[in-house]
Amino acid sequence: MNRNRLMPALVAAALLLAATAAFASGTTEGAAASQVAGVDPTGATVTYWHQHTGDRDKGLQAMVAEFNTKNAWKITVKSEYAGAYNDIYNKMITAIAAGNMPNLVVAYQNQAAAYQVAGALVDMDMYVQDAKWGLTKEEQADFFEGFFSQDKSAQFGGMRLGFPPNRSAEVMYYNKTWLKAIGFDAPPKTPTDFYNVVKAARDPAKDRWGYSVRTDASNVFSLAAARGVGILTADGSAYRYATPELTDYLALFQKMYKEGIVKKIAEAYGDQTDFGNYRVLFTMGSTSGLPFYEDAVKKGKDGAFDWSVTAIPYTTAKPAVNVYGASVSIPKTTAPQQLAAWLFVKWFSEVPQQYRWLELSNYFPVRKSVATMMGDYFAKNPKFKDAWDLLNAATTVAEPPYAGYDPVRDAAAKAFTAILDGADVAKTLADLDVQANKIHKESSP
Repeated sequence: MNRNRLMPALVAAALLLAATAAFASGTTEGAAASQVAGVDPTGATVTYWHQHTGDRDKGLQAMVAEFNTKNAWKITVKSEYAGAYNDIYNKMITAIAAGNMPNLVVAYQNQAAAYQVAGALVDMDMYVQDAKWGLTKEEQADFFEGFFSQDKSAQFGGMRLGFPPNRSAEVMYYNKTWLKAIGFDAPPKTPTDFYNVVKAARDPAKDRWGYSVRTDASNVFSLAAARGVGILTADGSAYRYATPELTDYLALFQKMYKEGIVKKIAEAYGDQTDFGNYRVLFTMGSTSGLPFYEDAVKKGKDGAFDWSVTAIPYTTAKPAVNVYGASVSIPKTTAPQQLAAWLFVKWFSEVPQQYRWLELSNYFPVRKSVATMMGDYFAKNPKFKDAWDLLNAATTVAEPPYAGYDPVRDAAAKAFTAILDGADVAKTLADLDVQANKIHKESSP
C-alpha cells in the first residue's frame, strides 16, 4: 500500500487550523447528528474523491452513472480521480484547513482518524443505524464482521469514521511450476521451510532468486502477524515492534539477504515483472494485484507458467492474514449532501453492486451473500478462488487505525531496509518503538 508520508508537525498544524475554524462555525458532531431527522437529500450533488485508475475508474464511472440515473432522490454523484492515496491525503489536509472538502472521500482508517482530529468527519453510524435511511439488522449481519467493524475508531469512542466498499489481503505469490521443478510439492508453511525453499531456488547462472523483499510497513505488520504478534500493546496505547517474534523473523530476512538468496525490489512493481519473467519464485503483496500478476505472467519472457497465492509463512495454528483496504468517509458539509453521500455508499454496498465491483476490480466483496453468486467468477479466476479460500480459513487481522500511523509506516519501512543492510535487528526495532510512540503521542487527539 502506497501511503502519504507527511510529518506529524505539518499535519498537526493544518488540522489545528481546521479545528479552530470548525469550532468558530459551530460545526460539531452533535449538530450534525441533530440534523438527521427530516433531512431531504433530493437534488443533492455529491463530489467523490477516489484513487481508481484505468478499467477500475471506467467501471466506477459506469456504476456512478447508473446510480445517478436510477436513484429516487435525483442525487448526482460526481466521481473524481483525486490522485493516489497519498495525494488524496495531502489534498484532504489542505481542504480541511480551507473548509472546502469533498462530500465523500476514500481513506484508510488511520487517515480518517487524522481527519477526525479536526472533527472533520461524520459518524456514519447515525446513518447505518437509522430506522429510515440505514441498514437493517439482517443487512448488517450480512457483512463480514471484521470488515464491518474495522472503521469503528477506538481513538474516537467507537465512532464509525468510514464504511468498507471492498477489501484485499496480504498474501504470498508463488510459481508452482518452478516450485515443483526444485523438488517441492507445496509452498512453504513455516519461516524455516521458507528459508529452505528460497535457498534451493537461487540460481546465479540464470539470475534467479528465491524472493523479492518488500520492506513496506504492511509487510512488516504481516510478518509480525504470521508469528502471532501485533505491533501494538494489548490496550493499543503504544507501538511495540520490538517483540522477540518479529525480531526473529526480520533476522531471518537479514540472513537471507546477507547470503544473497533474496534481493530488494529495484523499482515500483519490479517484483511483479520479475515474477512474470520467471526470475523470482516468491513475492508478497495485495490480492488486488492478482490481475496485474496475471498480465505479467502472460507477457513473461520465458512463457506462461502455473502460479497461485498462499499464506505468508507462519508459526501460528492457522494463517493470520492482514486484511486491509481504504474505506470511504463522509466529511462534514451540509446535511442533505451528507445523507446523499451515505445513500450512494449504501447502494454501492448492496449485493448486486458488490458483485459487479468484484468483477471490475478483483477486490474482495464485503457482503457474505455475494459468495452465492461467485461460482462463475471462481471458475474463470482460480487464483482469486485460492485467495478467497485462504481468507475464509485464516485469522484476519488489521493494521493500526490510529492517527499518525502514516509517518509510523514510513519509519517501519526504513527500519526494515536498515535491517537488510546489516543494522542490529533488536536495536533497530527498539529505536523504531521510540520513534513510533513519539509520533503516536503527538498525533493523538
